[in-house]
Amino acid sequence: MARGRAGPGREPGFSPPRWAWWLLGLALLGVAGAVASQWIAAHRRPAGIEVYFVVRGAGRTGSLVPVHRPAPAGPTEVRLETALRALLSGPHDARLHTEIPQGTALLGVGVRDGVVTVDVSPTFASGGGSTSMLGRVWQVVYTATQFPDAPAVQILINGRRVEALGGEGILIGAPLRRPEVPPSF
Repeated sequence: MARGRAGPGREPGFSPPRWAWWLLGLALLGVAGAVASQWIAAHRRPAGIEVYFVVRGAGRTGSLVPVHRPAPAGPTEVRLETALRALLSGPHDARLHTEIPQGTALLGVGVRDGVVTVDVSPTFASGGGSTSMLGRVWQVVYTATQFPDAPAVQILINGRRVEALGGEGILIGAPLRRPEVPPSF
């Protein structure tokens, strides 16, 4: 029998059996594994993305509708580019449409200091009236700001910051955020 140190409530020479130490070690490993799996589950990014298209209601008022699309898991930039490319490719549902002109190309996307930069071709700024311009801007804003680490978006046209979009003067010269109440247009 191994000799241990005498302490309060112990007889001199008492030491717990070796199996008790193994049992304690296994219990601690089990608890650590459960905590680790909970942490990983809480911090894992879902693999899908949301792409925002337009649905027209009574009186032709437009509103945004999120559409879930598959996307690879990974960093925000990868998922963001996937979301924006899906937005530019248009809806698959005939009840939905996009205000973004056909032929608009994604020239670049990045995230820095919580601001997404979306660079689109000049086609983005062409055609449509104020309703169409508002719709396309909100489609980009909502699609690009779905990630918590990027709550604002700066839209660039052909690599350049422009103050206003089209003759309607839709202001895009500063980063845009989602409003508290989703817009109708």
